[in-house]
Amino acid sequence: MGTFLWYFQRVSALIVLSYVLTIFFSYIFFDFSSYELWRNFITTPEIKLYTTIFLLISFSHGVQGLKAVEDDYLSERTLGFLSANIAKYSFLAKLLYRFVILLVIFVTSYVFVIYYLVDL
Repeated sequence: MGTFLWYFQRVSALIVLSYVLTIFFSYIFFDFSSYELWRNFITTPEIKLYTTIFLLISFSHGVQGLKAVEDDYLSERTLGFLSANIAKYSFLAKLLYRFVILLVIFVTSYVFVIYYLVDL
């Protein structure tokens, strides 16, 4: 499983980079002198699909990176290097860390679905 996650992290980074470059170069090469021209471009079905894929890949890429941070820095062993008392609370620290991550994901997903896909 570790090899798959390693490859996934690299491929997802390339997908994120390709999206950023697409938006960057479209801004350079197309005339977006008004908001309406930009909105017409960004709301085409192709770009909406690409943006949706970008956001899903970005979320999974970010969650995988955050999981690596949790595994590396919030383990009982790692916190034990700081203090034996702090190490006792590693499970609580992991729960709090996961709660904050889930809260950010839910809020971001809500904003994406309501304001972008539904087009309010």
